[in-house]
Amino acid sequence: MSTFNPEKLTVFHMNGTTATAPVIPRRYTLTHSDTTGELFLHIASVYAWNNINTLRDEVIGEWKVYGNSFVFCASVHLDEGEYELSIVAKRNEIFRQELPLALEAIRYAIWGYS
Repeated sequence: MSTFNPEKLTVFHMNGTTATAPVIPRRYTLTHSDTTGELFLHIASVYAWNNINTLRDEVIGEWKVYGNSFVFCASVHLDEGEYELSIVAKRNEIFRQELPLALEAIRYAIWGYS
């Protein structure tokens, strides 16, 4: 697993979203560059679908209200494309190894980014 480097994270606040508001709706789209190792986090009221292409693996998340609490819900998008099953399995394995790094980047942007 790679180590999170805040200098490789670029955060974009889109569509009137600031570092603290609005909370709901607030959606996160994390993309990356396999070449440079850079991470790009778009924070907005909607997902940044225009920054996702079919050959990339992405993490998206959003804040939801459950009862009296806010809960952060995330999901991953692993494109299977037209690869052989063995290649898809390997990509899935690599993505799972790097998932903690992706979640740490989002956590850093939520709590540690100013």
